[in-house]
Amino acid sequence: MKQRQDITYVYDGSYEGMLTCVFRCYEDKFIPAQVLVQPSLLPYSRIFTDKSKAARVTRGVARTMGRMAENVIRTVYLADNEQKEMAVIRFVVYGMAAGEHACRDLAHPDVAEVYELFRAVNREKRMCMERLKFSVIGDVLVSVVAPTHNVLPLIAPHFVQRFPNEDIFIYDKAHKLGLTYSHGRTQITQIENFEPAEADEDEETYRRLWKIFFDTVEIKERHNPRCQKNHMPGRYSNFWSA
Repeated sequence: MKQRQDITYVYDGSYEGMLTCVFRCYEDKFIPAQVLVQPSLLPYSRIFTDKSKAARVTRGVARTMGRMAENVIRTVYLADNEQKEMAVIRFVVYGMAAGEHACRDLAHPDVAEVYELFRAVNREKRMCMERLKFSVIGDVLVSVVAPTHNVLPLIAPHFVQRFPNEDIFIYDKAHKLGLTYSHGRTQITQIENFEPAEADEDEETYRRLWKIFFDTVEIKERHNPRCQKNHMPGRYSNFWSA
């Protein structure tokens, strides 16, 4: 399928909208120059989200390319990258012709591009699951993070299973999203701004205890701030070290 350099697709930014853009490529029989959420000054085609068309793309990908390909596309959609839509389109166009072999053909540039984004999102997911920490504010476990990619939908099942009897609130200040879990119900909503309440006395005590533990177990002669920073990026550190 050839690429048209004079056409841009503009869609609403939703997952179903992105899949509708994929469907539109097959209708138009070309790949656009770019896919945007906001209109540009260049000529563009407005792609209106059609859930039935998105479902057809999902079924087609699962049937022809396999469930792994569907998982890759869902994960890449969460990437904070301006080229993710184009990467998905090129991956699907190649994969629908190559079949299940496509997911293993990492030497192909269209597969390599989408898998680079796939791995980046999964790295951020693991970083959040391993290093995200909570403060107890009132009766709620609260955490504020700023991940590079929108990984809240991916980490939600982990923390819900880990703390099934707790009320949880995780705020992603980079993407203005809040994950709420309470009484068995999980919800992700758009929240423009959130500032956690001041820690109470018990929470401050636990923070001091952690800092004492952190300083006590460290081997002073091997103090290596650079190594610590590599293992614990600043956006996750907060009060982990004194």
